[in-house]
Amino acid sequence: MAEPGYKQLISYKLARTAFDLGWDFVPKYYSKIEDSRQRDQIKQALRSYKQNIVEGSSERSLSSKLKLYDVAKASSMEALEDFEDILRQKQLPVWNKNDPRLKKLRQIFEGFPYPNPSNSSTPPFPSIKAFTEVLGGLEGKDEIETVVNYLIDLLKRGGYLLDKQINAVEEKHQKEGGYNENLLKKRLAYKKLQ
Repeated sequence: MAEPGYKQLISYKLARTAFDLGWDFVPKYYSKIEDSRQRDQIKQALRSYKQNIVEGSSERSLSSKLKLYDVAKASSMEALEDFEDILRQKQLPVWNKNDPRLKKLRQIFEGFPYPNPSNSSTPPFPSIKAFTEVLGGLEGKDEIETVVNYLIDLLKRGGYLLDKQINAVEEKHQKEGGYNENLLKKRLAYKKLQ
């Protein structure tokens, strides 16, 4: 059985990676009882980001698809702001999108740039443990800086791709009309034939 179409979307793959890594990192970073609200908010933003891409890509109505993609984008921006706050509060640098460390992380956890097709190895699950194993002994501020910058990178790239998807759906809606509009046209055409 073929995978659902959304699983082929790069925006979904980036959202899933951000969700998996964030789900592991956030409870570790926000470990005190008084952090529970912040921890839950970020985890829910990451979940909403991923799940609204899934739901939006499965939606037949273009206007519903747009709304769900908009919610996904808004949720990703909410999480992005939280992660930028972590770097700012810890006085850690935000890496440039071309930083070689980000390129290395993309290769390790996403297989990007894409490896030779003959290499069938699956990238490791993006967890704190995987970061430590792959990058060697990250701790404290180094770990926070690395993980959070990668999460920011995932969210920015995913947001860019979601913008492209939203623009494509808007263009299709302009050219073809909405779901309800097209159903009405079909109904009217059917009534004419009667």
